[in-house]
Amino acid sequence: MWTILKQQIWRWRGVLITVPTVAGGLLLLRLTGALQLMELVALDQMFRLRPAEPVDARIVLVTIDESDVKQLAQWPMSDAVLAQLITSIKQQQPSVIGLDIFRDLPVEPGQQALANVFTTTPNLIGIENVIKAGNGEIIPAPPLLKQRDQVSASDLLLDKDGRVRRSLLYLRTQDDRSIFTLGARLAFFYLDKQGIYRQSLNPEQTNFRLGRAVFTPLQPDEGGYVGMDAGGYQILANFPKFPPGFHTVSLTDVLQGRLPHDLLRDRIVLIGVTAESLKDKFFTSYTTDSTAVPAGVEVHALLTSQLLSAALNGRSLLHTWSEPMECLWIVVWSTVGAIIGWTASSPRQTVLKVVLLGITLGGGAYILFLMGWWIITVPPLLALAGSAIMSNSYLLWENLKEYARTLEQKVEERTLNLEQEIVERKQAEATLSQQKQLLQTIVDHIPVMITLYDATGHIEFVNHQFEKVLGWSAADVQNIDLVAECSSDSEQRQQILDHMLAAKGTWLDLKIRTKDDRLVNTAWANVQLNNHLFVGIGQDISDRKRAEEASILDERNRMAREIHDTLAQAFTGILLHVGAATEQLIKKPATAQTHLETVDELARSGLAEARRSVTALRPKLLEEGNLFDALKHLTNQMKLSANTQITCEIIGAAYTLAPNVENHLLRIGQEALTNAVKYAHASQINVELICEDSQCLLRVKDNGQGFDIDQVSLSKGFGLLGMSERVEQIGGELVIQSHPGQGTEIVVVVSRE
Repeated sequence: MWTILKQQIWRWRGVLITVPTVAGGLLLLRLTGALQLMELVALDQMFRLRPAEPVDARIVLVTIDESDVKQLAQWPMSDAVLAQLITSIKQQQPSVIGLDIFRDLPVEPGQQALANVFTTTPNLIGIENVIKAGNGEIIPAPPLLKQRDQVSASDLLLDKDGRVRRSLLYLRTQDDRSIFTLGARLAFFYLDKQGIYRQSLNPEQTNFRLGRAVFTPLQPDEGGYVGMDAGGYQILANFPKFPPGFHTVSLTDVLQGRLPHDLLRDRIVLIGVTAESLKDKFFTSYTTDSTAVPAGVEVHALLTSQLLSAALNGRSLLHTWSEPMECLWIVVWSTVGAIIGWTASSPRQTVLKVVLLGITLGGGAYILFLMGWWIITVPPLLALAGSAIMSNSYLLWENLKEYARTLEQKVEERTLNLEQEIVERKQAEATLSQQKQLLQTIVDHIPVMITLYDATGHIEFVNHQFEKVLGWSAADVQNIDLVAECSSDSEQRQQILDHMLAAKGTWLDLKIRTKDDRLVNTAWANVQLNNHLFVGIGQDISDRKRAEEASILDERNRMAREIHDTLAQAFTGILLHVGAATEQLIKKPATAQTHLETVDELARSGLAEARRSVTALRPKLLEEGNLFDALKHLTNQMKLSANTQITCEIIGAAYTLAPNVENHLLRIGQEALTNAVKYAHASQINVELICEDSQCLLRVKDNGQGFDIDQVSLSKGFGLLGMSERVEQIGGELVIQSHPGQGTEIVVVVSRE
């Protein structure tokens, strides 16, 4: 028997060690209050996840917000205004009125009128501050209401993080009086009128029945609380969830007679401030946004609603387990976690089981919460995870020791094999060294530039041709950022890095700086050797660039000659025939008609030649600079010839587009500027070039006379037709927005690619 017991103890030794260690440690932590805040936060989350409930129609709030304070033009409001407010509310015969406003001192004018209202309103409940504030002072109730026993306490209980999670039903004053809080007094007053009274269930009168609910005072260590001050009669705040809030009427609406008919009849009415400047705000478990913090009057109303729903509708109060039951709950989950960790075949399986059981624990606690039970979740979750980790770690340690003993035997065998491998490796290294020298000789004599670089773009090696063309040696690249040295333009540096790391094998022409500060035209292609190493191959294309520039110059000269031979000759012919037609117009009309027909033919031929030449030519502005510089130059010219305020700006970092795209964008901008000045008579034009990561936008906006887009046909507006055709040729998108008298906005969107 003893032998079997010892075997079982040894078999489950990990569980027997883990459970007392983890569970005991967590119980000690819980006794010190270290887990209290986490448990309260978990409770808040369950409150926020609960379903919304219908708004309690038995309660109406009369609020005083910032607009009401401005309307009154003073704060506190005068006794006369307060008397008028209460009188207006009384006319609809509410069940009870709660005044959540301190009025211990008169505020003239109207003191006598307010006194008359106090003495003639038996269902009016005022407030006083019972618990001393930080300055050691309390605020007394209105004397007349206190004489008539129509006062309650306005005090609210705040946890250490400033939230209201507990509610006071009554407490003792400094002169040893028992006083209900405002929310409780209003609920009891309402229930008393319906014949529902408190019934004591024990001699100490701490437990009592109220309608369908039984109330038990909160103890210092209930739920997630540890060592809490349980003074007065406290219960857990199980406030209902009303997303829209209570039915609310503003003070101004009441005073100006805009109160709906019979809205307040037989209802509980609370009067209180909600203005931000009066700082009467309190966080609850539902509060997640600092801009939507409920006011004190709303918190009192929530307690009233909670008590009414519990007594009349059987809505659950929030209950907790006893302290021994909660300790056993922690031990049970610690045991479950230890068994999982000790029996799991792998850490991954342990994690999976812990996660599933953790979800089960949280889901079960949430379901019990909806049924009115607050079950602690943080200590059991920590016990589950901690025990699983500890027992599984112990199991892995035991397995590791066994593996270590087996490994020692294998090490001896492996040592003999390694000695043989070392000899073979030295022979392989000698062969590799010879091959490396051969490869180095080949690389150094290849007539192209070669670089090796890592995944960050750092260049680790260059060959002799690279040093010959650019001046940077293999030793130089180890100590400098070569990409930064080769280019002073941050945009070009990023372009170089993107091309290097893309490693697509495509060629990119770059003008880079040499070590002696010269600029050299080069072309580069990059490929990836493995996950960490890339190779770049470059060529010096300076001669090719010079040849291209010479070819461009020849082409320009050819186009100039062609324009001279076609357009100039056509215009000359037109002038001659116009002169001849002028002379014959009166004397010989038939002859003049022949000349005019010839002029028409020459004009059409010249126009066709002009269009063909324009298509073949790229604007000089784009040859000498980028698109933004060309637009800037264009707007400067326009400002000199027109009495119009024109601005041109770039948004984002400029980059180069395809030549035909830049040409079409420039011409579209030119056409839009001309139309805005000539036809729209605009006094202000804004030109923007927006350079984004994936697309480029040209926006021209004016404040001219505008037009109705639906009434303008593209076939009749040559400028708009030209814009549309140009945008279509570059695969872009044209957006025109205009209305008569409201200006025009033209936006062209093209892809960066």
